[in-house]
Amino acid sequence: MSPRNVYLLLVFVSGILLILNSCHKNNSNFSTTNWKKEIIEKRQNKDIEFKNSPTSPFAGLVRLTASNDRENYLVYDEENYHIATNKLKGALLSIHWKQDQWLITSFDPEFKGLPSNETVNSESYPSNRTVCTYKKYTVLLYPLDDKFVIIVFDPEKKELQEFQHLKYYPPEPDYRVFAEFQRFKNFQQVKMTTSQNQIKTFYRYAKMVFTLKDKKKFLIAYKTDLNQRPGEALLFIPFTDKTNGITTYPAGRFMEITEPVEDTFILDFNKVFNPLCNYSHVYNCPYPPAENALDIPIEAGEKKYPVSH
Repeated sequence: MSPRNVYLLLVFVSGILLILNSCHKNNSNFSTTNWKKEIIEKRQNKDIEFKNSPTSPFAGLVRLTASNDRENYLVYDEENYHIATNKLKGALLSIHWKQDQWLITSFDPEFKGLPSNETVNSESYPSNRTVCTYKKYTVLLYPLDDKFVIIVFDPEKKELQEFQHLKYYPPEPDYRVFAEFQRFKNFQQVKMTTSQNQIKTFYRYAKMVFTLKDKKKFLIAYKTDLNQRPGEALLFIPFTDKTNGITTYPAGRFMEITEPVEDTFILDFNKVFNPLCNYSHVYNCPYPPAENALDIPIEAGEKKYPVSH
């Protein structure tokens, strides 16, 4: 064999080895112990957070709303919280809409954590969430459209005391699939109804096409802020599948992904999680739109949690 042919053969073999090595790396990304370890660690960390956080979903006690068209007082009376339209005994806060902002005044020195200026501009939501404390309770305050939301958390709630860990399918590499990320040319607004009979607005942002169990499927990814760039933006993927109401939460399931920079990425259904409404009635969760209804079971990610409200 001539030196030139030997050289060409070596180049060809080197190319084949590089391709095989690349394929091995890609396959490793799907099935290595490190990937499973990462999934399990994230699940364990979520359990720790749900068990120990002062705003754990399992500590959710009551959700209240103040309206911008009336006087609002947060009242604590015999271990109960409620909203009154006048200042009753046990009033902790006044929450009023005035000159395009919420004015919040505290009446009890034990209610701690309010911003120093005690005003909240609803335009800045969701960055303007305030976590306060009163006695043993944690109180979350934030504006939402024309209302002001108050969620109270009780660290002694039975559901929190009994919580051990969430329920999951075992990590399964087959549910990590390559997906095509197809951005729409026009980003239409989508109104999603929520569990609190409200409306949340998203932008219909991209179609994700993938093959799972030899079946070609797609899901739509939604975005809340079109100014966020690829590689930074968080995309919301609510969906239903054939496991809902059987092994998973009846109302649907959620995924969140960082917007891919490339046109192809790995979509990992092992990271599917439940709406917070599965754990407590105090949350406001959007229902997945009909276009994201999969006609196959997705036996991956988080299972429903057996709670009672």
